This record gives sequence, structure tokens and C-alpha cells, in this order.
Amino acid sequence: MAPRQPIVIDVPFREDDREVEQSIDNADREVDGRKVSREDRALLKTYPTVYIIHGKRHERTRSGFERDRFLVYVGETNSIVRRTKEHYSDEATYRSERGRKAWRQLNQSDARMLVIGQDHFNKSLTLDLENTFLSYLLASDVEDVTLVNGRGNPQDDYYTKRELPAITSAAWRKLNRYEPRLFPAESIIRDSAIFKASPFHALGRDQLNAEDAILARLRQALPSGGEVPADPDAPVSTGELIVVEGMAGTGKTVLLSHLFLRVMNELGSGERPVDACLLVNHKEQLTVYNAIMRRLALQGSDGKVVLAPTQFINQRSELGHGKGLDRQDHPTRPADVVLVDEAHLLLNEGNQGYRGSRNMLVDIMRRARVVVAVYDLGQVLRKSQELAPAMRDALFPQGRFAGRRTDCPRRQAELDHFPFHVSNLLLRQQYRIDACDEVVAWIDDFASGRGVGPIPRDIPRDGHEPYQIRVFDSPFALRSAIEDRALTFDDRSGEMVDDTSHGLSRVLATYDWPYSSKSHPASGGAWEVRIVREEGHWVSLGQDVRRSDGQSEVRETDAPECFHMPWNYQTTQMPEEARRDKGKAWAEQSHTLGECGSIYTIQGFDLNYAGVIIGPSVCWRDGHLVFDPAKSCNSQAINGSERPEDNLRHELNVLLKRGVHGLYLFAVDEGLERHLLDMQRAGSEG
Repeated sequence: MAPRQPIVIDVPFREDDREVEQSIDNADREVDGRKVSREDRALLKTYPTVYIIHGKRHERTRSGFERDRFLVYVGETNSIVRRTKEHYSDEATYRSERGRKAWRQLNQSDARMLVIGQDHFNKSLTLDLENTFLSYLLASDVEDVTLVNGRGNPQDDYYTKRELPAITSAAWRKLNRYEPRLFPAESIIRDSAIFKASPFHALGRDQLNAEDAILARLRQALPSGGEVPADPDAPVSTGELIVVEGMAGTGKTVLLSHLFLRVMNELGSGERPVDACLLVNHKEQLTVYNAIMRRLALQGSDGKVVLAPTQFINQRSELGHGKGLDRQDHPTRPADVVLVDEAHLLLNEGNQGYRGSRNMLVDIMRRARVVVAVYDLGQVLRKSQELAPAMRDALFPQGRFAGRRTDCPRRQAELDHFPFHVSNLLLRQQYRIDACDEVVAWIDDFASGRGVGPIPRDIPRDGHEPYQIRVFDSPFALRSAIEDRALTFDDRSGEMVDDTSHGLSRVLATYDWPYSSKSHPASGGAWEVRIVREEGHWVSLGQDVRRSDGQSEVRETDAPECFHMPWNYQTTQMPEEARRDKGKAWAEQSHTLGECGSIYTIQGFDLNYAGVIIGPSVCWRDGHLVFDPAKSCNSQAINGSERPEDNLRHELNVLLKRGVHGLYLFAVDEGLERHLLDMQRAGSEG
């Protein structure tokens, strides 16, 4: 039997508990217009409830633009009447002055309170619903929303946990009718990169174990309470590094987001707040983290606690020493804690933006008392990210996780004459790919270059849409299938489509076609993925190919079947569309359904369905996968690298592990295309 529909009413948020009780007693309609019975009102006052306090201010910016600014708090309680009175003295919950200010503003505004009840609510269920709503509201489509919650309370398993999805969806639909801007459609929320990186998601067992170990080490290493270091500007003489390892999809970003919120709320004190930063060397992820921290009132504007590594290094270097290495050799004002996501993207050599001759990780450690770095050796993509033997030996010693261990004891190490202590933690559980072990293993074997066997079929089970792996013999067919999966609204029925089988889906490709963010093709137009069918098979069509004499050569074709699709960031948005998509990652922007994503826009992100065009650099020869650097256009992965094939293999690994519910494939190489189609037939016949 389906759980009973939740009750959602709207009442004023007041300190006077009698006024709140009277408002509940007088409620005759829910927010969606349904009638409220006497039994419903009694349930709201006597059963556990979840509540959402929200205030709204209409503001005009200096430029004349008008907007609504929302302040929101989500909570749960055994007595909604008593809890509202307690809230007015609850300011001590917030460690940061920004958080306390937001709470005071919410209490002082003409706020309303949405009270949600259901007859199966118990403490665990309401805590989980509170946590889910926190993630939903964090990812709200409203540009200016501040979530005034200090922390979440994810729960382990309990008797009624299986009812949570249905109750969540039913309550959210009612909230959506009440205020669609603050409570957008669930399918929109679940497609959001902010939702997927939310610090309010429940962690798995291995993530929790890693988080507990990290927090224990932080409490040992950092000054306690309000204690101030003897010389707060003195650079770090001996570093402390915790490396969290895990393959793509093992929940590293969610762990880091969750950990950062706990660090900000649990370490330090009112007298001396913890000085913590979160770094990521990836423009798309930087956008997501900045939005999360603004909405949690942990920073007022971008670049305060979330930074690019070069920003952090320069901000924590003494002035008066010139630029580049001269300045970076003078670290000062070390942070207490620095968390580094996608640490495999840190540079191990200088470039135009980062002028250090050492590597970024060492420069960061010299400016932080403790560094927690999330690392996946299988996602190193460029020559500048490759590890020298000394660095690999120091950070990733052989046999560190022997015997199925998930931790490697703390040890001494040194890089570039900088001494530090380092320990390693491992995440094994796959969280992204929602499929049986056989499907996950097939993708992993293909992504790592080990082999391509018969494609297994996922097993249908309760509440689970079977994972789809489909191979196409045409890039047109692959693109059409992805466009169909991206459909979330059916014009014929006028209803939203089930978001487990539809939603955020994009076409991706290996970097086997020219692209430059700093120039346009000499022939005009946009950089594109271009494939033609000639003499019965598909051929990659180059664009502005440079000959050995340095001249430009553009190959044209009169083939009737010519597939072309712009690379990411090659199409122009309409002004209204651009305003709506401001602050969103590439894949979340609606117009990018017509673009082809690369490793540099999709790394670290989830898609419902990923359609991967595998270019000619990935071949099938004599029963084996072969990676051919001569057919790649990724100069940063190839030029100067001693192991370019590894970088191309890592590129394929990143692309194949983006899909949560499905992976669609097309291969340009005739041998690989034929083998994949054979393996699809073998899997369906098995």
C-alpha cells in the first residue's frame, strides 16, 4: 500500500507558541488547496513534523536589476508549537558571523512557515526528509537564496526508509505549487550539479569511515578552542597531508563537500573561527562550489573560501617580492585546513598562470597546517599533471592498500626539500553508476583498456531502472537517442517525464578533433566534432589541420552523410537564456544539448545518460584496445609526455564513467565499432 499523502500547510512564523498553535487550528486548506480535516490538524500538532521557515525580500541592485532574496531554514521536531519558540534563541548554533546574521534576518523578517506532517513520520524519517529538502533547496533555481542551516542529520537504515522517496516527491509537488521559484520541479533539482555535490547527502559506510578518520586527525593537528598560534603568519615548516583516493564515481566530491561543512561548523570557536578553504583546479567545479558556499552563508561572494589553487597560493604569499616564483617563495598566513578536490588536476610544473617551478601541491602544503587532497591517478590527463617518480613514491607507495585495506598509516615524506607527514585513505564503493556489479566491471574494463567483452544486461529490481549500455552504428543515431533521454517534459501529455529514465543527458567526445578556446578556425565558424561516412564506413574529418610546413589545410568532403556538432562553449546563447543559466556548469545550460562536451567540461560531473563519441585515437587491433597519440588533438596530453597512451586511456576513463543510468557509445574506428556491435549482440544473446 502506498503511504498516505503528506499534509502541507502554511502558517506565520512567530515566537509566540500560542499564536502558532492557533494558526494550525485555523488552517482549513493545504498549500495546494486541499481541505484540512480536524484529524489532519491534530496530527500536525502531535506527530513529528518537518518545517520550512522562509522569508523573502524584494531588492533592487545598483544596476537597477530587481530580484527576490530568499532566506530559508529547514528543520524537524516532535512538537512544532514548542520548537518555534525555541528558535528565537537558537543563534548559538552558528559558528560564523555570516550565519548568525542570516539567522537574525530570518527572524526579523515577515517570515512564513510550511509545516509538513504524515502519519508514518518518526524521528529517523523526519531527519532524512529534512536532509533531502536541504539538498533540494540548496539546488533551488532561485539565483539568490541563502540556506540558514548549520548542518544536516543523515540517517542509517530504519523501518520506514523505503517510504522516503514517495513522501518526498508528494510533499515537494505541493511545495512546487505553493512557490515554484523556490521549490522547482523535482526533475530540475535532481539534474543540478549543486544537488549532486550537496553536503547534505547521506554518506556511505566507506565515506563515513574516511570522514571520521580525517576529522580525528584535524582535531589532533589544529589549535584547540580559541587558541591562537604563536605566530599566525609564520609559514608551515612541516606539512600534514591526507590523501583520499578513489576511482571516478566513488563519491569523492560529496565526501569533500560534507567534510567542509563539518569543518566549518565543528572546528574552531566563536573567538577564533577555523580558517578553511576549498580548492579545485577546474572551472566548472569551481562554479558549483562557489554557489554552494554562497547559499550556505559561508562566503558572501566568490573567491573567499572557494578558490582556484593559484588564487590561494598568491593570496597567501608575502607582498613586495615581485610576481611568480619570486613571490611564491614567500608563503605567509597559513590556513588551518585546505581541502583540495580533483587534486590530480594540480600542476606539477609551471605555466603562464602558475609560475612556480615546484608543484602546486607542495606550494599549497607550505600554506596550510593540514591539507586533505582527493586524488584519482586514473584521471591524470595532461603532461603538466603527471607525477615524477619521486612524487609517486612519496604519495602512492606500492602495496599501501594490501589485503583489502582502506587506510595507509601516517609516514614521513619529502618533496622539493619540503618535509611533511602523509597518510592515505581509499574509497572503493561505486556510487555514480547505478548498475549491477557485472555492468560496473564491464565499464571499468573498457575504461582502463583491459578489454571489451560481451555487454552484460543489468537486472531489473524494485525501484531501479536497469542501466543501459547501447552501441550505435551512427553518430546521428547516438545524438538522437541522447536528445530523447534529455526530454523531461512531454508536450503531448503536458506532464513531466519520469526523471529516472530522462533528464540531464549530453553528448561527449574524446579530444580527437581540433579545438582552441583562444581562436576560431581559419575557415570560419565554430570548432566542431566532424565525422563523414565514406565507402561504407565512418571517417573523422579534421578541421584546420596543420601540415608539417606550418600551413593550414582544411579537408572538405562531398559525402552525403556528414555529422558535425560544435564543441563545448562554441554556440551563443540568447541574452535571456544566458541570464537564466548564469552560475551553472556547462552540462546544466539548456543550449549545450546541441554541443559536444569534452573531458575539460564534464570531469567530476554526473549525467543521467552519457553519449560518448569515441574518436580515432581509440582503436581495436588484433583483439586489443590500442591508444594512438598520433590521432589525438589533445596536445597537452601528448606533447612532452613519456606516457601519452596513459593520458588517452585516462581520458576515455573519465568519459565512460559519467552516466548514472546509461552509457551510449559510437566508435569512429571501424575495428572498434565492429567489435562493440558484436559484443552488444553477444550480450543480448547470452
